[in-house]
Amino acid sequence: MNYADLFTLLAINAGVILLAVGLLWAISIPLRDVSIIDMFFAVILSAVAVVTFLVTDGVDERKYLVLALVLVWATRITFHLVRRNWGHGEDPRYTKLRSWASSERAFIWLSLRKVFLLQGVVLWFVSLPVQIAMFLPAPAELGWLALCGIMVWLVGFLCEAIADGQLTRFRADPGKRGTVLDTGLWRYSRHPNYFGELCVWWGIFLIACEHPLGWATIVGPLVYSHLVINVTGQATLDRKLAREKPGYAEYMARTSGLIPLPPRRPGLR
Repeated sequence: MNYADLFTLLAINAGVILLAVGLLWAISIPLRDVSIIDMFFAVILSAVAVVTFLVTDGVDERKYLVLALVLVWATRITFHLVRRNWGHGEDPRYTKLRSWASSERAFIWLSLRKVFLLQGVVLWFVSLPVQIAMFLPAPAELGWLALCGIMVWLVGFLCEAIADGQLTRFRADPGKRGTVLDTGLWRYSRHPNYFGELCVWWGIFLIACEHPLGWATIVGPLVYSHLVINVTGQATLDRKLAREKPGYAEYMARTSGLIPLPPRRPGLR
């Protein structure tokens, strides 16, 4: 295995990501909408997967598998996010960020550092299992770790897709406004969509682990899990909904935060 080629691959994809987030940043300025980075997060990961597929000489079977898993996931989630967010204005998280800047010009540069370049770093780390799995010249055939990875990915993909569909229907029902979604997958987890998302990337990590070098890419799913659970996802949304939505505190008390589990009975912790 040629480590110089590996470092070249990692550098090429860092450049791809930097170019993509830079372009999105430039587009966000006249749109006054930083949220576009969220809608194109999966598109950038797809670009990394395609570039890696084209420039590496890894095992074809594993390359085609990983490319397919990334593209299927990215197509579904991008369609979902664009349909949900397009035309609805900037995400409140980024609107709040605007208040930190003294002027529009100051916010433009702040958004570059705090949103687009930061997302670029996250994208590079998240994509590490994809890059390494496609690059590795061995093993020549898919083994049991790859099969486990496929199963984890499939569980995650289905869980995320079903949860997103249930949430979309719930939000579209005027009679449900102001209430808490606690049916379907949401009866067993407060964030089944986040659980599914993380399973997708832990599954791809397991595929990369068929070679010992793949274990080093654990930094990717670990960083992403930390962000989703503690920074931008579960914890932030729980605090917001507990403040704004009646009944959410009770829902939190009886429902698992991430991993789907049977609801806790009243009085149990």
